[in-house]
Amino acid sequence: MNIWIINNNNPFRASGLVGYDFYREFKERGHNVRLLVNYYDKTYPPDIISLETPFVIEKNKLRRRIEKRLPFKREILTNPDYHFHELREMKSFYRTQKIMKKAGIRPDVILILFAKDFINARNIYQLYNKTGAKILWLMYDMAPFTGGCHYAWDCTRYRQNCGLCPGLYSSDEFDISYKNLAYKKHYISKTEIEIISASEWQYRQALSSSLFTGKTIHKILLSVDPEVFKPVDRHDLRIRMGLPPNKKIIFFGSVYMGHRRKGMKYLLESLKILREKSTGTSLEKNIMLLIAGRQIESIADSLPFPYHYLGFVDNTTGIASAFQAADVFLCPSIEDSGPSMINQSLMCGTPVVAFEMGVSLDLVINESTGYRAKLADSHDLSRGLINVLSLDDVSSVKYMKNCRNLAMQLCAPEVQMREIEKIIGIQKPL
Repeated sequence: MNIWIINNNNPFRASGLVGYDFYREFKERGHNVRLLVNYYDKTYPPDIISLETPFVIEKNKLRRRIEKRLPFKREILTNPDYHFHELREMKSFYRTQKIMKKAGIRPDVILILFAKDFINARNIYQLYNKTGAKILWLMYDMAPFTGGCHYAWDCTRYRQNCGLCPGLYSSDEFDISYKNLAYKKHYISKTEIEIISASEWQYRQALSSSLFTGKTIHKILLSVDPEVFKPVDRHDLRIRMGLPPNKKIIFFGSVYMGHRRKGMKYLLESLKILREKSTGTSLEKNIMLLIAGRQIESIADSLPFPYHYLGFVDNTTGIASAFQAADVFLCPSIEDSGPSMINQSLMCGTPVVAFEMGVSLDLVINESTGYRAKLADSHDLSRGLINVLSLDDVSSVKYMKNCRNLAMQLCAPEVQMREIEKIIGIQKPL
């Protein structure tokens, strides 16, 4: 089959890796694949195609310099908690005809991943109309079906028409979020498109959205490379990483710990409670924190246990080592579509303690793969930590096996690709 994968980001960085993984998996199955990206790099192989060019890069730089100098430029104020980044849903970044010409082949299937500042709903409709391809939109947060926010918190206006957007501090029923969603509805309603969510949490949100009313919605968890994320000898790894081999290590991390949705407030509260409850027990002087990410200065002074800071690590072997070295991964997110770190942790055989949020509904099972705490309940989160850290050796090994087995059942690349090929109409790999 001829397959297009459309993904905004550089395929060798950050979220662009998701697109590259699909590209590689489809090619290994014998499909003719084009990975279409926005960011230009002259080192891409021929079938990874950038719509951006060196000329466009320079033109955009010049435009941004001019905009900075313009007087009376009006900035749209947004609430950072909502991650309202889609202010230009109606803007066409590339003509559909140009996209088709650059790809060079007529697609049988088009997979859309991250579309921001790349393609919009009109492009999607026109691609469907001109190619007749099967269109699949893979969601990684709420942005596909809202008027612009990536995380809606308690706002449910995406179930109707958006407007009155808290992400825009708006009291206008017909604000940008309303216009964005109306624009999407106009084109998506005319497009035969199927949606793939990456967690039960996302699946429920998509079902209730007004944009995807009447559309087929699937659930396929994000895959994790089982050859990179795998159980290893924890003792030897800790020695190599300069970590104490006999401590109980709690790992947590975030690219930006300062984001409210990542729940650092609850993490600190739960660790403080853990500190109090461990006094006089075998855990009292036996706990250490392992931390990865940015903005540790926002929480460092409040940490009640000794810690080892890894800084920002790569999303493959670097982060895998952290999971492999830990006794438990602590995920305090209170507004999240994933995070994929839960998938990665379980694939490494490391139990997870998390709130009932995102993909924890699919993967975190009490007394099996970790502990799922009541949302925003620091005491319950701490209870989960104590439960996992207090496991005896036999139970700890059992948890590790449970984690790896469940991850292989739900998050192995072979599982993900098999489910997608079923949707496409291929019953077995080529």
